[in-house]
Amino acid sequence: MACLRSSLTGKNPMKCSCFTIRLWLAAAVTGVVLSTSLRAATGELGLQAQLIWGTDGEKPKEPNLKDVDSATQDKLKKVFKWKNYYEVDKQEFKVPMSSKKRVRMSAKCEVEVENLGDSQVEVKLFGEGKMVVKKRQALKSGELLVLAGDDKNNTAWFVILTLSKR
Repeated sequence: MACLRSSLTGKNPMKCSCFTIRLWLAAAVTGVVLSTSLRAATGELGLQAQLIWGTDGEKPKEPNLKDVDSATQDKLKKVFKWKNYYEVDKQEFKVPMSSKKRVRMSAKCEVEVENLGDSQVEVKLFGEGKMVVKKRQALKSGELLVLAGDDKNNTAWFVILTLSKR
């Protein structure tokens, strides 16, 4: 209170600068809080989609196939039977609140994500133009939403959806 009184009366310039510093600090904190609230209010989801191929066979010589990171591979191996998992494609994208975004993962695979709010999504997986799977789920940081389908020669493909780390 002494800071405010002295700044209003024009006495003691040191206390005036104390008031100014407090005012700037309050404005900065308010700005950070408002910025975070506005981002949350927009409800835009940053997502990452990975197209994964699962097989017991060795890695083909296709240059676009990458080994799946060990953390994701460990999670997949706990649920699915394949020894090897390869990333065919990975894409990051944003889906505004109450909107849909369709992403082409390969010539035969597309995923459509609808942002339902509160990190809830409805995901449709399309294989060769036909809807294969439809799923609603809340996405939480660090968790995977996995959609899967069989392929020929005892292999499988997966689309993994996660919240983007950016």
